[in-house]
Amino acid sequence: MTLTLKQGIAGVGGFAGRYQKIDMYEARKNFRHFMNLLNRQVYGKATARYGKRINVLPVIEGGNGVRVHYHLILDCPRPELELEYPAMIRDCWSRTPWGYNEIHIQSLCDEGWVSYISKLQSKVVYDESFDWENSHLS
Repeated sequence: MTLTLKQGIAGVGGFAGRYQKIDMYEARKNFRHFMNLLNRQVYGKATARYGKRINVLPVIEGGNGVRVHYHLILDCPRPELELEYPAMIRDCWSRTPWGYNEIHIQSLCDEGWVSYISKLQSKVVYDESFDWENSHLS
């Protein structure tokens, strides 16, 4: 899956002329918000009560003239969600402040995708491109 972020937001802090550009801190914060929304939509109160979370491996790319975006491997936690899961993802991403409408979802992941998201190209600082804070693998 690829989730693209807005490159800037106008009117930040209630000021009409203020414009904020995306940075890695805001991108990570936005992705964390997205995952919180999606976990709540999938698991309901069990997210808060029992710590139930969706498995995800996010990698951030962009900067230096390339639109900031996330490539990720995101588990579909239950087979009965398979048909509605893409709509849930789109809905949760659109509800984040930095979520942009460019979203690409593939239902199957293979070794080619893993190689693609871990490539050196399009990463400003390779070591910092894996978003371990927002990863969850159980």
